[in-house]
Amino acid sequence: MNFTTNRTTRLAGLMFAVLMTLAINAGLLWQFDSVAQKGTLAQGSQGPTLVTLERVDIVAPRS
Repeated sequence: MNFTTNRTTRLAGLMFAVLMTLAINAGLLWQFDSVAQKGTLAQGSQGPTLVTLERVDIVAPRS
């Protein structure tokens, strides 16, 4: 009987850890999404930002 109780306790602990991990990660993703939505709404009146990079030529001896 002790073996099944120990296994049940471990399983319950694992399930609790998985549940807490999911809850914390979901909360963080929800916050990131709300921050991104607010940032998009704040920049709605501005045009899109474009970045143009300079061309880079690499000169090196082939080995």
